[in-house]
Amino acid sequence: MTPASRERLGTKLGKLDRPGTVVWLLLAPTLLYLAAFAIFPLFYSLRLSFTDLTAAAGTGDWVGLRNYGDLLRDPHFWNATKNSAVMVSASLAIQVVLGVALAMFFNLHLRGAWLVRGILVLPMLITPIVVGVMWRALLNPDWGLINWCIAAVGLEPPNWFGSIEMAMPTLILVESWQWTPFVFIIVYARLQALPQEIFEAAIADGAKPLATFRYVTLPLLMPAIIFAAVFRAVDSFRSFDLIFGLSYGGPARSTTTLSFFSFQNGFQWQNYGYAAAVSYMMLLILAVGTIVLLRFVQIRPGYAK
Repeated sequence: MTPASRERLGTKLGKLDRPGTVVWLLLAPTLLYLAAFAIFPLFYSLRLSFTDLTAAAGTGDWVGLRNYGDLLRDPHFWNATKNSAVMVSASLAIQVVLGVALAMFFNLHLRGAWLVRGILVLPMLITPIVVGVMWRALLNPDWGLINWCIAAVGLEPPNWFGSIEMAMPTLILVESWQWTPFVFIIVYARLQALPQEIFEAAIADGAKPLATFRYVTLPLLMPAIIFAAVFRAVDSFRSFDLIFGLSYGGPARSTTTLSFFSFQNGFQWQNYGYAAAVSYMMLLILAVGTIVLLRFVQIRPGYAK
């Protein structure tokens, strides 16, 4: 190797020693992954929502905002929106109340609580599609274990997924069964990190347990509660696999949410442009809802006045 070649090689190696170059080299695989599997699909699906692409036509002509206009006039879209709102609000209320209650209960440090806590978090470790299939079997009107137990005590088993009135409450209960442990873990972890001096001072001042919880404990837990609520609201709003395995959107579209409605348009009816429009309407609803929640709900810890 000539002196000139060694000098050029040394210059190139010197450039690699720069901190910025090393950082970009280390980030390159992650950036390429995000570009290929996150950024490109995001913009491609956005463009798709402005076309009339279907499996039958296969053209995908530009139609502008026509898909979004059709959505606003589609009664099935508004039915799915209503179902999503009912599912998210009801399941979120149940999960937050039960999660906080369980956190307060296990904070009593009862004997054997560690074993019960371990069993309690098992539902959230199961894949939602498996949870749906499992509960569909348990609630089967002919040979389901739960209906057998209800009939064994002399009661009439409800038609869990055969009636419009029972389908959505059943879906909400199964959703709450699986994800209440998530809220419990977040709130319980926050509760364990709270300084005990505050509660000792409240007791010394003569505060009763209910007043201590309302004016001291609950405000300090609010950051964890809001975090868990926002996370669960977003996850519940886009829930698809549980509905797919449990009720398949029925009966009579009573459990068809926006995510399942988008799936039907895209994979059953193969109306890809319309399905993409539904997905971006979901994104808009989520963005607006999260902004409103974070704008009007106090997240910083403090004491209630």
